[in-house]
Amino acid sequence: MRLNIRLKKILRISQHLFAGFIAFVLAYSVSSSSIVITGADGDYSYNLYKSDRSRTYEESLLFNNILGNNASNVLRLVAERSQFENGGTYDGNKKIDVTAYINRAFMLPGDYITAVYYISDILKWGQSGISVETRNFTEEESAAFLSQSTTYTHLKNNNVSGGVNSFLNSQIDDNTLTFTVAGNGNYEAGSHNILISRYQTVDGKNIEDIVSSWDEYILLCTYIQETIGDISNNYKEYGSLLNYYTFQNSNIRYYVSRTINGKSEIYTNVNDLAKDTVGVDIGSVFKEYGSYIYYCPYELKYETNTKIKESVFKSLIGPYGYAFPDQTKIYIAVDTANYPCSDDFTSGKSSFTKYMPYRTQLYILGVIAALAYLIIFMLLFKDARQDTEKVSDEDVIAMQTDSGNKINTESVFILGALIIVFPVAALIIASYIKGTTLMKMTQLQAFPYILGVSAIIADVGLMYIVYEFTRRITGKSLWKNSFTRKISFGARNLIINATDNGSVFIRTWIPYVIFVVINLLLFKIGIAGIIIAAFMDFLIGIFLYRQNTDRDKIIHVIENIKNGDVKAKVDVRDLHADNILLADAVNSIGEGIEKAVDTSMKDEKLKADLITNVSHDIKTPLTSIINYIGLIKRENIDNEKVKEYVEVLDVKSAKLKQLIEDLLDASKISSGNISIQMSKINFVEMVNQNIGEFYEKFENANLQPIFRCSQPSIQIMADPRHLWRVIENLFSNACKYALKGTRVYMDLKLVDTEDGGKKAVFSIKNISDKELDMDGDDLSERFIRGDESRTTEGSGLGLSIAKNLTVAQNGDFKIRLDGDLFKVILTFDAVE
Repeated sequence: MRLNIRLKKILRISQHLFAGFIAFVLAYSVSSSSIVITGADGDYSYNLYKSDRSRTYEESLLFNNILGNNASNVLRLVAERSQFENGGTYDGNKKIDVTAYINRAFMLPGDYITAVYYISDILKWGQSGISVETRNFTEEESAAFLSQSTTYTHLKNNNVSGGVNSFLNSQIDDNTLTFTVAGNGNYEAGSHNILISRYQTVDGKNIEDIVSSWDEYILLCTYIQETIGDISNNYKEYGSLLNYYTFQNSNIRYYVSRTINGKSEIYTNVNDLAKDTVGVDIGSVFKEYGSYIYYCPYELKYETNTKIKESVFKSLIGPYGYAFPDQTKIYIAVDTANYPCSDDFTSGKSSFTKYMPYRTQLYILGVIAALAYLIIFMLLFKDARQDTEKVSDEDVIAMQTDSGNKINTESVFILGALIIVFPVAALIIASYIKGTTLMKMTQLQAFPYILGVSAIIADVGLMYIVYEFTRRITGKSLWKNSFTRKISFGARNLIINATDNGSVFIRTWIPYVIFVVINLLLFKIGIAGIIIAAFMDFLIGIFLYRQNTDRDKIIHVIENIKNGDVKAKVDVRDLHADNILLADAVNSIGEGIEKAVDTSMKDEKLKADLITNVSHDIKTPLTSIINYIGLIKRENIDNEKVKEYVEVLDVKSAKLKQLIEDLLDASKISSGNISIQMSKINFVEMVNQNIGEFYEKFENANLQPIFRCSQPSIQIMADPRHLWRVIENLFSNACKYALKGTRVYMDLKLVDTEDGGKKAVFSIKNISDKELDMDGDDLSERFIRGDESRTTEGSGLGLSIAKNLTVAQNGDFKIRLDGDLFKVILTFDAVE
């Protein structure tokens, strides 16, 4: 049932409104459950919690999350201040031991190779850029470039009490000494990367003056480059964090004192505490601010009136632990008594009550709106398809000439895309005008309404594309009304009209004569004519090349068809003149061959499916028959005739079961639905095992097996389970069809091949009980038996299964007949 025009308009308007409402719910959820606050690291999103509604701001999870982020920033700032400052001010003459710095989280050995630079030189080096050159060195040049000895640095005291690491020990005055050790004199020649030393160490050395081998040089250069990059990044953070956490800009108050080798250092943003603090109870000062944290590792003391646990605070220290030895006291507080500064704490306080209730009810309405949206979409989508299905010829003509189809397909997509992009572009422009970020825009009170209106506009564009494309695809006009089609077909027609019309004589000699006449006329003009003629000759060359290229494509497809790729086709869209007719003929030939092959494959598949299905259908009741025969045999039957009948049923049902299993196996093998697991096998041992298994059957058949092998062990690659089945089928065939009272000969030997390899050849031969009047290849076909009268038991599948399994294991299976002599030969590649 098609929708009338009025109902479609109502549904489309409703659909767009539902899309806007869904977007409104999502935006409302985001804006009412989180806030964006600008902190030291830029904009950061914090969640609002329902449980905070019963708490004060200072007791809330929001406040403690803001405090946690600020505490982490303060600890990072103190670590960076310890790198750049002396006595609370920046000191460019501070020394940096690059090896100790890079390994600052670990304890270095007492003697190590390093370079010590002034921190100002490292920063200037980072600003100038690191330059590396690749140079080729001979042994003599290496010896001249590198030092004759290696300079080692020794830390006098590398295990100072209080948890001081190697990096802090390297910064203690008069705690290092250097000594040199002669190199081994092994200077390697080759290509090496050289770090250009823009600045020298504090004792005036370059890198190559410190080391005596290339390995030492490369390691030291790596440490220097990493130090330059890390220190440069830290310096940028140091400047921004230092400014952000001044007493005048932040409500955070911090005081950190650490003692290294008896020397105390103070880092704080409270100016009154940066001086002499004798007699000042710093703990009381920070408690008076309001919310505070106190941590002292060597006193094993942690105090706070916030929700930040000691384990959390220790995890914040972790990344900067190298700067905080055990003899450290850390005080961090927030001036909640006054909030004198405007920062992220005051922003959080103003947004603290922003959490809105009744969100669950709104979510339910949003889900209902989404379901309604989907239902309307399905109705309109179905109607868009029905617009071009089952319509009259007059309707088709009207649809092809209506205003909608006058717009080409590309314009439909572009128009819809512009409508979709419009609200997004408007939001970006608005954020640019307001000088804020899109993340901050989401926190505006009106943002849910803005996003709802934007979703309505975007949905109009999206649905316009979806419904219009659906209508055109169903009406088969998507490609027909496209601008791309018009351009491509116009170019194609131009080329075809230039090359396809007329007979062979007209297409060949008339253009040739015209070409010659034009060339003669142009030559008479002079240099300009010659240039024009040369250009024309070039175009003719392109034309001839194109014709020959067409022929090459056709020949290539013919070769593919000849090699078995009957699906190969010539793409006639790019061909010209009579090459199109030739290509159509080749494609027709390929299609005919493909149809014949498909028919043959279908017939073969139908045969395999018939065998499989019938076998499965027979196997189910046969299993029940065998089970009931087993139950009958357990009963005490007095009648001997009945016992005899039951035995006959038992034997015949077992043989019928074997026949069905052979049918299934033959079907699987012919369809390739078997798993082959190749492994190394002792062929001699497997044949002996099979003879042992069949010895009783050979005796019952009055046959004498004779096995001859030239070697005690012959190894081949095969699947043990499938190879066993092959030999088992050959022995079973011999027991059924060999002349009674004769011998069955089996030979296994190694044969040299022309390519220098070896083949394992196994043969089994016997005298047939019946006359054989057919070819050996016929005996390996399915359902073929030498006993045409079918007086013996057998399915006619044994040799077929054996052959197919042998081939599947990369072997060769042949049958040789000489009168009544029946011989089977198996050949496999031998392995060491």
